Amino acid sequence: MISFISSCRSSFLIHLSQRSRLIIAAFLIAIYCLMAAGWLFPAQARVLGPEDPPDPNGPEIAATPVIPPQLKKPVMPAKPTGADLGSITWWGVCLACHGDKGQGLTDEWRELAFGEDMNCWKSKCHASNHPPEGFYLIRQVPPAIGPGTLKRFVTAVDLQHYLKEKMPWWKPGSLSEDEAWQLTAYLLRSNSLLPVGEELAIDQANFLAVHLPVRQVQDERGWQIILVGTLSLAAVGLYSLGKRTLIGRVNGSISNQNEGSARLKQPARPSFFHHLHPPSIPLPQARWRYTLGAGGLAVFFSLVVVVTGILEMFFYIPTPEQAGSSIQVISYSIPYGMLVRGLHFWAAQALVVVAVIHLLRVVLTGAFMPPRRFNYLLGLGLLVIILFLDFTGYVLRWDEGIRWALMVGTNLLKTIPVVGLALYGFVVGGEAPGLATLNRFYAWHIFGLTLFLIAVGVWHLFRVRRDGGIATPSPELRSDSRRITRDELVRREVLAMALATGGLILAATLFMPPIAPPISDPPTILTEEVRAPWFFLWIQQLLRHGGAFWMGVGIPLGALVILILLPYINKPVPDDQRGRWLPRAGRLAQIIAIGVVLAWLALTVLEMLE
Repeated sequence: MISFISSCRSSFLIHLSQRSRLIIAAFLIAIYCLMAAGWLFPAQARVLGPEDPPDPNGPEIAATPVIPPQLKKPVMPAKPTGADLGSITWWGVCLACHGDKGQGLTDEWRELAFGEDMNCWKSKCHASNHPPEGFYLIRQVPPAIGPGTLKRFVTAVDLQHYLKEKMPWWKPGSLSEDEAWQLTAYLLRSNSLLPVGEELAIDQANFLAVHLPVRQVQDERGWQIILVGTLSLAAVGLYSLGKRTLIGRVNGSISNQNEGSARLKQPARPSFFHHLHPPSIPLPQARWRYTLGAGGLAVFFSLVVVVTGILEMFFYIPTPEQAGSSIQVISYSIPYGMLVRGLHFWAAQALVVVAVIHLLRVVLTGAFMPPRRFNYLLGLGLLVIILFLDFTGYVLRWDEGIRWALMVGTNLLKTIPVVGLALYGFVVGGEAPGLATLNRFYAWHIFGLTLFLIAVGVWHLFRVRRDGGIATPSPELRSDSRRITRDELVRREVLAMALATGGLILAATLFMPPIAPPISDPPTILTEEVRAPWFFLWIQQLLRHGGAFWMGVGIPLGALVILILLPYINKPVPDDQRGRWLPRAGRLAQIIAIGVVLAWLALTVLEMLE
């Protein structure tokens, strides 16, 4: 058999060509090399990837442990802030006990973070009888992030001191000063008390409110109610003890009806305060139902706004990062700060109301015509200044409630042809609201507009005296010649101020002025819920019905121009009709003024109902 195979192979190879023999030899050598390589280097088993199905017949492969995303170390941005660095401290020191979201040591968090080792008290690692390498851990670890979690702290400094001295639980005082500040910044940012991307200003941390202690405000209300009661008693005393000194003209001399014909004794050298009032004024024009007390109350409310505003300046910080927080500090941390801010707010709102009432009273009694026309224009200018003062003060809160005033109120300037963009840049200080905007509004509110208010207000009072005081008919045309003295006029003014002060304190006690969380995102974002301040709600209603320029700029300016032209388009009011309600000669001005005020009220109410 072997000889047969050998003979066949020999005969097969003999009949092959030389080229075929070389190909067969190369093929056999290649097979030999491959077999040798497989013997020397055995094939390795391929590791199954996540997309490969498991082999049921293959050996079991140990799974690679997967770290939950809640336990991963935070990734730092290119330029980390203090809060970003504080997240590392939170991850390394606080995460285990307080949770990934600051929720505290809940059952869900222990199961996620520790798995089978979640019951650390049963294993005695953190029980009262823990081994030397362990430590005792309370079972109820409070949350650190969320509403009311930082209620034990008033300011950021209090929080930092606590973290530095009391944390971590197992080794108090081990945090460095910088780590405590970074952790403070992280907690403030996580509780929406520090805007994302902002640094915590350590030198101003004492003014950054962390928690709003309502109890302090409640404790102060009792004293405020007592003060209201005291002022009420003082007002009753002024009303009952102060007798009106009525003096009539008898033979060209002024005599006191209560004291016979004794001449009213005047000081030899009148003081400055005596010059604020004439020696006497006609009784009919001094009655409440004629003056409504609006002019005097406007002066008083202006003084309250100035004094309380100066007090607020000691604590207000005009920066976008700290403005909203400083308002909270004034309201909740400073003793009687809520009262001062409430007086400032309600006096400012009352000032708008009494200024409008005073303007309307002047028109409806014919006191806007010559020789008082210029003083009427000064009063109209004062009303405009008051509105802008309220507007700028409204923006200074720099919280979520001022977005309409900041965005819509300033963007209306852009709609003015030719000079709109220049005016916008002048008011805002840039292409978008920011630090420059707040600083400019602060400067205008504190200095510019306030100085204008004082200067024009003094000029207005001077013109009242120069134009003869309250508008009255000529002496020979008066049906009642009785007059009241300067002292009686002052008594009535003090009575009005006492009642107004009591009303302001009562309003500040019962109705807290608006306050909202500090702006957490760019103020350029406008939501549907934002509203204008109440005195500009009528403009917000107008903007719903037409173009921004005509509704937001054209109509308000048109109304102002009409009020300015009233003394020029109305026919002169005769002397015998001046100083009385609704003189016939002033019908046109009366209709226009009442129409403007009613339109303002109607649009305001409509916007409130939206």
